[in-house]
Amino acid sequence: MKTYKGIRRFKHIVFCVPVLLAFGCGIGNLENALSEKADYHFRKTRWGYSKAMVELSEQKQGTRLFDRKGNTLIYNERISGMPVKLVYCFEKDRLRVAGYLTDRPVKNAMEIFEHVAKTLGEPIDMISGGMVWADYHTLVYINGYVSHVTQSPSRYQRSQGLLKILDKTPQEEAGKVLRWDGVWTYVDQNFFRQLHEVDYPMDELSTYEKRLFAILRRRQMRTYITPQGRITLPNNP
Repeated sequence: MKTYKGIRRFKHIVFCVPVLLAFGCGIGNLENALSEKADYHFRKTRWGYSKAMVELSEQKQGTRLFDRKGNTLIYNERISGMPVKLVYCFEKDRLRVAGYLTDRPVKNAMEIFEHVAKTLGEPIDMISGGMVWADYHTLVYINGYVSHVTQSPSRYQRSQGLLKILDKTPQEEAGKVLRWDGVWTYVDQNFFRQLHEVDYPMDELSTYEKRLFAILRRRQMRTYITPQGRITLPNNP
């Protein structure tokens, strides 16, 4: 049996099988279903919600639907002032993955990571350059990567110097500006467990789920600033 290694590495953080929720709700009683007092798994939704329930929940929060693509609902949102796409992914009209994708490469992506760390505390693991949290129902994953580099001429090189003992963040080179993309993803633990029981888990994921899992990433680009103007090219790995 073949198993995709990128997914397989997550096995040890799936702690238990959550009880499946049976909503059985029609359009007529969505209001009642959403008004019941219960802990939410992501924003004001729970795993297993239908598209109609998620749309109504977001509508109640004043969030307007941006796009609907197959089994995916997409909204515009902001985190720490940065534009992101809020994405909900469904299978058989049941919510199983949700989260945020950066709308475009940003300079201050670390603010999102700091926001998540303050919200969720210390991660339980580090996987593929990202951080992982988990509880009984939900796995949370955040990952960021450099997706755009702007390079301009400079007479200087840069080091941390004396500030190295104070500042632990990565330093940009002189004349270089880095912009990042990132994901902040919530996954139904029951669905994540099911991925370990299939031969080709990659085939079970939609395009947006692959993006939320940081399997699909924006291609890195590099912009050179020259006296003749700007030149943007794909960055060689």
